[in-house]
Amino acid sequence: MTNKEIAYAFDDLANLMELHGEDEFRIRSYRNAYLTLRKTDGDLSAMSDDEIKGIKGVGNAIAAKIRELVTNGKMANLEKYKDKTPAGVQEMLEINGFGPKKVKQVWQEMGIESVGELWYACNENRLVEYKGFGLKTQEELLKKLDYFQKSRGKLHMDAADELAESVCAHITATLPGAYVSPVGEIRRRCPVISQVEILIGYNGDISPVFEPNDMNLQKEENGKYFVQLAESTNIILHKCLAEEFGSKLFRFTGTDEFVQGFADAHQGLEFRGLRTEEEIFERANAAFVAPELRESARANAVPGLIQQSDLVGVLHVHTTYSDGLHSLKDMCERARDLGYDYIGITDHSQAAFYANGLKPDRLRQQWDEIDALNAEMGSFHILKGIESDILNDGSLDYEDAVLDQFDFIIASVHSNLRMSIDKATERVVKAIEHPKTTILGHPTGRLLLSREGHPLDWDAVFEACKKHQVAIELNAHPYRLDIDYTLIPQALSHGIPISVNPDAHSMSGLEVVKYGLAIARKGGLPKDMCLNAQLPGDWKKPC
Repeated sequence: MTNKEIAYAFDDLANLMELHGEDEFRIRSYRNAYLTLRKTDGDLSAMSDDEIKGIKGVGNAIAAKIRELVTNGKMANLEKYKDKTPAGVQEMLEINGFGPKKVKQVWQEMGIESVGELWYACNENRLVEYKGFGLKTQEELLKKLDYFQKSRGKLHMDAADELAESVCAHITATLPGAYVSPVGEIRRRCPVISQVEILIGYNGDISPVFEPNDMNLQKEENGKYFVQLAESTNIILHKCLAEEFGSKLFRFTGTDEFVQGFADAHQGLEFRGLRTEEEIFERANAAFVAPELRESARANAVPGLIQQSDLVGVLHVHTTYSDGLHSLKDMCERARDLGYDYIGITDHSQAAFYANGLKPDRLRQQWDEIDALNAEMGSFHILKGIESDILNDGSLDYEDAVLDQFDFIIASVHSNLRMSIDKATERVVKAIEHPKTTILGHPTGRLLLSREGHPLDWDAVFEACKKHQVAIELNAHPYRLDIDYTLIPQALSHGIPISVNPDAHSMSGLEVVKYGLAIARKGGLPKDMCLNAQLPGDWKKPC
């Protein structure tokens, strides 16, 4: 099991125990275990018992349950609560913002045992009769239910990548010499993946691929194999001859609109039977269109499209000064080792009490440490930044005398995400107008497959960013990927740079930049419009 899977097992246990009214102390200990384990850097499955017990906050009882999960793939205590909880009730616990107390109420007081029943009850206005469920609460729940239903069966980019890489490795090992590649949404780097598809170019029999028990072939239709994996995930394998792999790679990567548009633009040319994708563009005498861009019939090549080697700095980084897992020095050394020239440290500001936000005295302590590290680390430079909460009225979370001392500021909304579009826009625009704001962080606050972002009047936001020379963050965390790629062209048309930031809370978190880069490319971001592809002295807005 992965660390993430182990952590979520403790979260599930805490939720189910709260649902059944169990001891609050034990519930709290399992919630703390979830928070700790999801940020643990080392591989829990490879750790000894002593190493697991050495993790801060992990006692003997938690360690024993981790060992049980690693050894058996299950936890007896969790299975006990699952067995006495209807499957539909367990599913209701997955609805973001609808916690165990509310689930318990609709289950035990209203007799609702599934998401579908809950949706129907909201539509029939049944919930308003119960304590704690007014009309507004019911309306908000209905929105969450609609979003939940639409998101079911989909994967975040990192999970889809991990799955595709595993299946591709299995195919390559089973069919030596085969050409293998993810196609469809994965290769186009869509923020959310609704279908995992893989192309196999092979001239022989591919039936050995399905021999393991975890590769369950459901049916085959004209070279299209529908497969269910052991974890109940459905994937599609496309089979073609090796010599036509390029033609099929082109066909199964782009949307129908893109493929048809390309064919219409190059009528009379034959693109069948080509071994490589590049041959298609050569035959059409057309510039290569990156897979990320192949969404619409009007998609064209983008000169100078951003890539990993273009990034010279990494911004939006948290440390143990707030809610990060690793120390300031650890994060800086890791960024340097990854080849960056500079790092921008942005722990949480003081209003973020839930994340151990920095009061002014602790800020000064951090700045002293940054000064000492800058003296030690030669050409590698550490910027003094902050992720400042945008307060309800749009002000930033320190007095101006403190704000003036930062090298740069990321201004982000973390609370009260239910404002109307007018109020939300007014709030964000006011923060953009502050003379020290450098970057607008994760602009909508969305969590993919979990929470829609707050609404914004993007014309007003872009105009404000242009006027006050504020960059916009593309938060690279695969659960955010916010700003959405569809808005990047509009930002670029206003001359607004995009900063591709990891929002890293650990050393490994620095590497999620790759997901943000995929989305940046999908939005057509060129190198010269990426803030952290430039040295700080070249940023349009001086700090």
